[in-house]
Amino acid sequence: MFRLLKGFGVTLNYFRKKNITIQYPEEKVVMPERFRGIHRFFPEKCIVCNLCVQACPTDVITLTGKKSEENPKKKIIDTYNIDFQGCILCDFCTEVCPTEAIVMTARYDNLSEFNRSAHFKDIHWLTDNHVYGNYTEPDPEEEAKKAAKEKEAAEKKKKAAAEKKEKEAVTAGAKAEDKTADAEKPKSESAKPDTAKTADTAEPKADTAKTADTEKPIAEAKKEDVEEKPSDKTGKSEETEKQSKENPEKTDDATKGRGDDK
Repeated sequence: MFRLLKGFGVTLNYFRKKNITIQYPEEKVVMPERFRGIHRFFPEKCIVCNLCVQACPTDVITLTGKKSEENPKKKIIDTYNIDFQGCILCDFCTEVCPTEAIVMTARYDNLSEFNRSAHFKDIHWLTDNHVYGNYTEPDPEEEAKKAAKEKEAAEKKKKAAAEKKEKEAVTAGAKAEDKTADAEKPKSESAKPDTAKTADTAEPKADTAKTADTEKPIAEAKKEDVEEKPSDKTGKSEETEKQSKENPEKTDDATKGRGDDK
């Protein structure tokens, strides 16, 4: 019994909420941007690569192409058809397309027909299918503004590149001047050491002069010593002669003592 009342409680709570039923077709649901709806085809982007035909799991896409009159190496689309009786809206064809020539819109209400043959759509119907969701119709004014902005950005990049090149050229010229100045410096420096060498060679002469000046007093002092020594000897000899004359006995005793010592 409690479980039954609990279940009725859940249903009774819905009476207090607002109605969410949509009165279609007067009211329509706004589908999300990534909704996989009816396709839209851009023939100017198609390169006739046949990848969408090969990727389709139900084989509902057919196309033909022809050579371009302006460029024979390039192909342009001639016919493009989709049979929506077997289309499962798998999005494989749009994912494989390299140029995004076919996309899936958010439309879902334009295939209500009473005849099955009407579900076979050609290139004209697919190109006239207005795009919703992520794929909105481009505004020509906005495209012109974008193109102008892109041109301005490209010009700015070119100017910046030219300025960089000029700066690099100026820096390269300054470096070359510095290198030439550095190469010339050793020549002037090589002349300087010669004067330094002469100064160094001149200094020893002064040193030799100083040594000659210092040697002169030494030589003079030696000469004085040499001159003093003979005078001393002569003085001593004169004194001994005087003593021998005064007392000859002492001299004889001194000579005898020397002979005995020998």
